[in-house]
Amino acid sequence: MHWSRSFLVLFLATCMAGLFLPAMADVQSTIVYSTDFTENPGWITNSPSRYFWDSSLGMYHFRTEGGTNGYSYTPIKYDGQSFVLDYDVIILESQPNSAFRFGLTSTEMDFTRGTTVLSALENGKYGKLFTLRVIDQNNQMKETSSYYASYCGELTGCRTVEFQENTTYHVTIRYNKELRNADIKVVKKETGEVVFGYFVPVSRELHFLDRLAITTKGDYVSGPYSEGYLDNVELVVMTTATPTPSSTPTTTPSTSVTTTTTTVPTTPTETATSPTPTKAAPLPALLPAISLGVSGIAVFLRMKGRT
Repeated sequence: MHWSRSFLVLFLATCMAGLFLPAMADVQSTIVYSTDFTENPGWITNSPSRYFWDSSLGMYHFRTEGGTNGYSYTPIKYDGQSFVLDYDVIILESQPNSAFRFGLTSTEMDFTRGTTVLSALENGKYGKLFTLRVIDQNNQMKETSSYYASYCGELTGCRTVEFQENTTYHVTIRYNKELRNADIKVVKKETGEVVFGYFVPVSRELHFLDRLAITTKGDYVSGPYSEGYLDNVELVVMTTATPTPSSTPTTTPSTSVTTTTTTVPTTPTETATSPTPTKAAPLPALLPAISLGVSGIAVFLRMKGRT
């Protein structure tokens, strides 16, 4: 089976919900943060021997080791909008039970608690996996990985996608506030090949994200480390422009226009002490289209499995 082609179909279908609705609105994008590390980015770290700007390579070095509570971050101004985060990463060495984690976090920078939107290259029980983890301010966690059972469930023909050392990957993380979902796409930079991509629903709007961070906080397995370089980081936020009302001259006879205001109910705040993994919840919009796409893909994969 030519899995790379069928997987790309799967990824594109699941991402259609994130592309269709914004295209209908007047969406404005703003670059919140961008660096190619040709100059010292001045990131804040509690372990300068592990996290530092490498001026000779023009990249940012990391050595993430559990049990150290190590981190490196840069503050950002973020107000809960939809966003796209892009970056390049190369792992030189990834020891078992180690991980490189990078994304948006709150002040705590703990990857086990909210609020976080973190991608990771983790070397764990099921191999060297790409992962996406989203934890909201009420510690509700949604996670997907490139382990076949995580993104394919009971569908046949899927395989686990593992990252390789000494290979540069371009990672894209997107959060869609309106559709309440987040997704990850990983491309092998040298060839442009899409190696992994999937999405998770997000049950609540995300608040308190105020920094881009590499973090090991929450990892208590001492010893194993992941070492490599980060490059070409860019964070873009999207906002929907509010149309400017136009003045209409009054004519005779006048027409009375009634405007109905729809009130969106708020969700009561919940309190939790630890992340609570939950099953994928229904998306708030375009559910029929997504269901149809996924059903078609399931049939496609089963037919391919029989051939």
